Amino acid sequence: MSPKATAIDDSRLELWACDKAQEIMLREGFRLIRSARSGSNTEIRETSLMMARVIAASLVEASAARGLSAGE
Repeated sequence: MSPKATAIDDSRLELWACDKAQEIMLREGFRLIRSARSGSNTEIRETSLMMARVIAASLVEASAARGLSAGE
């Protein structure tokens, strides 16, 4: 793959990552705020863990997409 094609793929991945981060923060961050306001420590911990799982899943998704675009 040419350096120019790699730069385009990197740019697409960067845009995707920014969009995904915003989506996660809007959805999961809002849930975390709600649980922090009215939830128990257990609920806050569970919500935090859910947010961590969603972030981890998006990193796996990005890695897989990166591998596909690199022809791996």
